[in-house]
Amino acid sequence: MFISSTVEIISSDLKININNLYFRRMKSKWGSCSPNKNLTINKLLKYLPDNLIEYVIFHEMSHVIERKHNEHFWRVISTKFDNYEEIEKELFEYWFLIQKKI
Repeated sequence: MFISSTVEIISSDLKININNLYFRRMKSKWGSCSPNKNLTINKLLKYLPDNLIEYVIFHEMSHVIERKHNEHFWRVISTKFDNYEEIEKELFEYWFLIQKKI
């Protein structure tokens, strides 16, 4: 499965471990990562292109390193996605497109 293998790769890249991986329908976000290192992925991610799925996973797993969306967090994100602002905008657009279809 693409998501599981992506989680493994990013775990290695960020030098972190994820305890559990969950999939569920989420009303307002693409994913979350708890302080207990449990990663929850929105089932709607299946409608996104692979590059955006990878970004969402990287973004959520980066919260193991930094919980808040502060400068340190965005520096971590930019190590792999220097165009993260464009990607965030694209995710926002996809969110509304998908909500209209379902």
